[in-house]
Amino acid sequence: MLNIKKMMKKKGISPVIASIILIAITVAVAIAVAGWVFGLFGTYTTGGGVTITVTSLESGNNPDIQFTVVNSKSTAISITAIRVQGTTVSATGLSITVGAYSTESATATLDGSLTAGMSYTIQFVLSDGTIITSVATAS
Repeated sequence: MLNIKKMMKKKGISPVIASIILIAITVAVAIAVAGWVFGLFGTYTTGGGVTITVTSLESGNNPDIQFTVVNSKSTAISITAIRVQGTTVSATGLSITVGAYSTESATATLDGSLTAGMSYTIQFVLSDGTIITSVATAS
């Protein structure tokens, strides 16, 4: 009878069970932090499902820029403006609309001039306000 009373006074869980619970909590927190830091939970690109790759950038006066647009969104998107080095340039042939879940190649002629061998930061402004940045070297 005395032995049963001693066992009834013991409260808590065994150290082995406590260690397993602590390790499980630590692993769960590590996965959540890694997902937040590396962006595993959500869209990968800042374009929200739109990727633009510059395939060719000419130098000289009124250069052509050729690019490919991959739209992974469920709605169509349009490119409303192109900025080179932060300055909005007018572009001929800019009425570019890419349907949902499709890929389009396009060419636009920029006003101004670009120098061969120089790298330029190019921003594409989409109809929903998203800005996608790409870097290309003029040839």
